[in-house]
Amino acid sequence: MENVGTKRETLYDRCLCCFVSKLSYRSQSVAAVQQLRYLPPSVLIDIYVLMSQREDLKHMLFEQMADLQIFERLLRFDPARQKLFLCLATLISRGKQLAKELEQTFIQRYAAPSTSSSTRTHVQQQTTKTASKLAKLAKAKLTVSTSTPSTSSTLLSPPHTDDDSVDEEAIIEAADSLALSSDDNEYNFGLDVIDFGLRLGSFLSEAGWLSESIAILQVVANRLRKMEPTKKIKIIYLDCLQRLLHSESCSSNFKSAERTFDIMMELLKEIDQDEIPKPLLANTHTQISEMYFARNEYDDSHMWSVVAMRNLEETTPERIAIDVLRQAAKACVVKRDYQRANILICQAKSRAKKTFGANHQKYADTLLDYGFFLLNVDSPYQSVNVYKEALDIKRCVFGNRNFHVAMAHEDLSYAYYVHEYSTGNFTCARDHIEKSVDILKHLVPQNHLKLASAKRVKALLLEEIALDKMAEGVDDEGLLKQSEELHKFALQLSLEVFGEENVQTAKLYGNLGRLYQTMNRFEEAERMHQKAIKIKTDLLGPYDYEVGLSIGHLASLYNYQMKKYREAEELYLRSIEISLRLFGRSYSGLEYDYLGLCHVYETLREYEKYLQYAHILENWQILRGQNLTMNKTIYPAINEDCSLEEIKQQFFNMCNHNLTPCN
Repeated sequence: MENVGTKRETLYDRCLCCFVSKLSYRSQSVAAVQQLRYLPPSVLIDIYVLMSQREDLKHMLFEQMADLQIFERLLRFDPARQKLFLCLATLISRGKQLAKELEQTFIQRYAAPSTSSSTRTHVQQQTTKTASKLAKLAKAKLTVSTSTPSTSSTLLSPPHTDDDSVDEEAIIEAADSLALSSDDNEYNFGLDVIDFGLRLGSFLSEAGWLSESIAILQVVANRLRKMEPTKKIKIIYLDCLQRLLHSESCSSNFKSAERTFDIMMELLKEIDQDEIPKPLLANTHTQISEMYFARNEYDDSHMWSVVAMRNLEETTPERIAIDVLRQAAKACVVKRDYQRANILICQAKSRAKKTFGANHQKYADTLLDYGFFLLNVDSPYQSVNVYKEALDIKRCVFGNRNFHVAMAHEDLSYAYYVHEYSTGNFTCARDHIEKSVDILKHLVPQNHLKLASAKRVKALLLEEIALDKMAEGVDDEGLLKQSEELHKFALQLSLEVFGEENVQTAKLYGNLGRLYQTMNRFEEAERMHQKAIKIKTDLLGPYDYEVGLSIGHLASLYNYQMKKYREAEELYLRSIEISLRLFGRSYSGLEYDYLGLCHVYETLREYEKYLQYAHILENWQILRGQNLTMNKTIYPAINEDCSLEEIKQQFFNMCNHNLTPCN
């Protein structure tokens, strides 16, 4: 008896399996595979998924999927998208660089203007042949036999239906749509190429192959720039540029991103804003916000995310609406506007799960952003669990050797580092950061910012592991030296890309300050902390979380190593004030400040103040313990779904100095 919940195998499934099981490099099999392109994309992608499960068919599958015409058909069939990711990931894991092959083929065929005529003739010939064959298939009314297929060619008809005419009409319609009329001209041909290029570039970006995406979208942008600048062409050009900006920002290609941004801004001046579709405007402003966010320029990122929010409408496609909400949430987090951030990211997460499902990469994207929010509002335990779920989805969709997967490993590693900081158990954190670094070493240049970021997290972990060994009486200078090299590498790259006055540069100065404190290089540590405090204060203001963090680190140095107790006292009080403003009385970081003040007052023999803060520390421990026991967070998840209009009303009606004042 069939087990409850077991998927029942259909005749369609059996036919597919039988067909794929007979494939090999025999001439008969090769001929059958060459006919696959004429199948409906829903059938074709299912066959490719089965082929991807066989090691001996990887060359055959690669040849099929590297064909631009075949890939374009599948790319235009939205239900095939997830399966395309799977096939791409499987081939790449087996050493078949499909993403690079698609990029190179697209560029060779469409980049050079001198080949446009021959390319057009070639495509016309191929399309005419395709139309002719489809018409013949329609007339033959091929159907799947109800018996087990005896040869592989039997499967080259669509799945059997009760009405044979349905398949015939579908094939005839496909043939008609492919046939080129005498009125087709270079303009229409160009738009077809552009549409395919936009789809392919965005697909590769979503799949984590960003350099390939950038190369393809640049070809499309060059084509559009040379076309007559009609209103339609300008809007398509804007669409292309915002996609290109997304790929460049994600890959930290900021020089190219700045050039793309400049062209976008000039283009936006040329087009009447009322003529641009609102969803495109919202997406464009979101990509600009994302670029500034990646460059750690948080004021500009926040400003553009607010503009994007204003362009949301109830008719905005869900994919775009989710991305707008996600980016606005991240911009609010770094501006310490946690209440708005909580509303936005919870709504984005709910919409992504409802629209795409719990195993979709778009839902995983929202989980990563939700984990970022939780980590910033002092909920590291919850953050770890959310990051783990996101990583699992990313690995299922994209495979293990993937850029997006490497980023998820880094995020999870850092969350583990924060969560386990008090215990000193960094096994999980180290495992994930090692995986992140290893993946990135194979995907990006050695001087890439993303690799430097992963190495920074690894340096933090090595320092803590060395500290734990020192506490056990084992002096491990090797780990500290390795940590210093990694921090210096990240700092040098940050200075080259961002310059001195940047939040990321300031963070790296602070990291070096803590390391030098551990290495008993106190004067160097002091200079690093002072640099970090000045830069962060200038950029973020005197009451930002990052400022409080660096102030607390300098206070610790003065207190425990340099014996500057009055300076330490002043800094601890400033750090406490910032923490209470942002997070309230149960914030985890308050423990170190309260303990530090107790040490200061005990050393100075100011026992009344010592008892005061010892009592405050005791109350903090009780409050913190209650929150951990009840799994409470400062900003609990919002489970009530809202319309986009309701979200906008909540967002803009909350009083905040960064937005328009409330009525």
